[in-house]
Amino acid sequence: MDIRFQFPMSQLPLWLGLAVAGVLCLAWLLMRFDRAREGRLHRFVEAKLAPRLLVGYDARIRRPLFWFTVLGFALIALALMEPRWGRTWVNVEKSTRDILILLDTSESMNAQNPAPDRLTRARQKIETLMERCPGDRFGLIAFSGDAQLQCPLTLDHGYFRSVLNAVDTDTMTEEGTDIQEAISAGEALFAEESKSGGSAARYSRAMIIISDGEQVTGDAVAEAAKASEAATIHVMGIGDPQGALVTFPEWMLRHASIPNAREPHLSKLDEEALSKIAIEGGGVYVRSTPGNADVDTVFNELEALEARATQSDLRFNMVNRYRWPLAAATACFLAEGLWLVLMPFIRDWRLRRAAANPGAATHA
Repeated sequence: MDIRFQFPMSQLPLWLGLAVAGVLCLAWLLMRFDRAREGRLHRFVEAKLAPRLLVGYDARIRRPLFWFTVLGFALIALALMEPRWGRTWVNVEKSTRDILILLDTSESMNAQNPAPDRLTRARQKIETLMERCPGDRFGLIAFSGDAQLQCPLTLDHGYFRSVLNAVDTDTMTEEGTDIQEAISAGEALFAEESKSGGSAARYSRAMIIISDGEQVTGDAVAEAAKASEAATIHVMGIGDPQGALVTFPEWMLRHASIPNAREPHLSKLDEEALSKIAIEGGGVYVRSTPGNADVDTVFNELEALEARATQSDLRFNMVNRYRWPLAAATACFLAEGLWLVLMPFIRDWRLRRAAANPGAATHA
């Protein structure tokens, strides 16, 4: 019969050794306590009178208590190892949440504050969040002066990462920070998903805007309030309110008329605008941190979302039989309690038997 446990079979000797060592230590402690108890009793009661005066003195009567205790704990150790044998069909449901990333790819995201630059730091934050959400669908919309879907919602995180790494500040040709257009594109994507794949509750969806919020165009706050009916909107600010210097690239100078474009300009994190968007979107605003405290905050908010079932599958799995040793352990402890109740009657029966047959008692 094929028997497995919750851990790999290669670790069986280790866990079995630990279980045996624990049971042996318990048995040693019980015997030590029993001897100490017997020694204390002998200080006050003569050995010949002890069986008549003390119910639990006779070692032969107390011995089953020792075995019930040791066997009960041994069975508990076996139950914790979760033995499995036999197979049955199990219906396994996969559930997921939809997380749409709206990534700012405007030229200000090249600012080297935080280092190495804002866009690189944004990618790192997205990667960390994906590691925390391995079973969720991720999608990507890049935006600057315009917004375009770069990766539809997918469970293929490898494909999402390849698209994410390919996105840079040259992805969008129109300069600016049109968060309104990005939110509108996200809302349209969720609406299309509902039509093609069935209705999905707002409470299983989230948009995460990652931007420095500089020179936001359009009414992003009003759009966030509207889109909050389709998904919760969280915002992560990348940058520093004190600002960092940014220089426009040569190609932009040739194709766009920007006042004083050849002079470096100070790009600041606009937390006020981003916070308003998050509030109207029903989510939270968090500023990017050197560690992962910002990702932890967003992840905790995502944990409040309701995961929805996407598919179910029948699998032929081994049956977990931990209930059997657990029931046997419970029976041992119940038997121990019952034996404690019966001990006075067993003692009296043994004394009457010894009195009726003194020769046999003397021989014994």
